[in-house]
Amino acid sequence: MISGKFGEIGELIFEIDLIAADTERYPIDVLLDTGFTTGYLALDIQDAESLGWSILQSNRTMRMARGEEYFDVYEGWVFLDEREYIIPVLAGSGISEPLLGLQWLKILPLAVNFAAGMLTLG
Repeated sequence: MISGKFGEIGELIFEIDLIAADTERYPIDVLLDTGFTTGYLALDIQDAESLGWSILQSNRTMRMARGEEYFDVYEGWVFLDEREYIIPVLAGSGISEPLLGLQWLKILPLAVNFAAGMLTLG
């Protein structure tokens, strides 16, 4: 189980580790995005490339709030809840902050209690 924190306006923020191709770990804060229903993780393309991950698919079209966007899909390695996961990672230009998608909630339970200041995943 990992503990998260609440952002200034109630965002759900967790720290995970990205694992580069050379096995180096990079801790990052990610925002759990309730509108990101089709994936596990979204990053800026430069971040995915710098980790040395393998590309699985180029130019996947996805419908976004602002219209259709193109993403590359990488085989990503993350460390979360004391486990390593290999997941498809959507990478695109202009993603300002890493996003966790709702697909995680199919395998890990989420507990949120604003009044108690409690936020956990796993």
